[in-house]
Amino acid sequence: MARTYLFIPGNVPRMLQNADVFEADALIIDLEDAIATYEKDEARELTAQFLRAHRPQGVEVYVRINAEEPLFSKDMKALAPLEIDGVVLPKTTLSSLKAYEAYQDQFDAKLPLIGLIETPEAFFELLQIAKFSLVKGLILGAEDLSAATGMHRDENGQELLFCRSKLLLAAKAAGIRAIDTPWTTLEEASLSLDIQSAKRLGFDGKCAIHPNQVPSINDAFFPTEEELRKARRIVKRHEETNSMRFSLDGKMVDKPVVEKAKALLESAEAYRFKRGKGQ
Repeated sequence: MARTYLFIPGNVPRMLQNADVFEADALIIDLEDAIATYEKDEARELTAQFLRAHRPQGVEVYVRINAEEPLFSKDMKALAPLEIDGVVLPKTTLSSLKAYEAYQDQFDAKLPLIGLIETPEAFFELLQIAKFSLVKGLILGAEDLSAATGMHRDENGQELLFCRSKLLLAAKAAGIRAIDTPWTTLEEASLSLDIQSAKRLGFDGKCAIHPNQVPSINDAFFPTEEELRKARRIVKRHEETNSMRFSLDGKMVDKPVVEKAKALLESAEAYRFKRGKGQ
């Protein structure tokens, strides 16, 4: 489980070298949008060398590849021998997933992926995409989606409500991660509003495009002391009564509430273990 997925360009040595101090739970090394066409060979080689020699520990590591040929094949060949948690596939559709699976079968590899959902077409295939065997999570790509639809993003996030909700429901139905789109400015107030929009809907985490965004996302997706206190009381009463249905503070508590409380406590403990503190 990760709260923060930080994009870092695959052709900037200082960013790669500092990857393990940014406090993100997951890193997405980018070989796609952040890299100019004439720099992609260099970025691919630099990324491979870095991961062979200095793969960050204690964080999940993904690489965003290029979806089109011949870049796709070059990226996959470079990544095949590396220790990574998976790839991020741009503009994921059911068709591109089948092509990805066919490539994996050809080379007898099964590298999992996170699907980047950023085209109108993908929203008509979301449940099938989410249930595809190699998919372990979905990321909403709001910038490309906005460009494709003419949508105008603002800090209140109302324009993304349908897209966020549909992606979230598909991910939850498939039992995989729902990861929110990055916010494109470093201004703290608007970033906070965008983070809260994702958290209220139930996203598991959020992408970041700059290390300065990481602490805000980590803090927002870590349960508050009040949330932890309430969850502990629910679980304690459940254990005392040995029941999934009881009254607490004048309110009825049933099985979904108990399970949600348990999940919250488990995720908080996992985050504390990962970093040695509940940041």
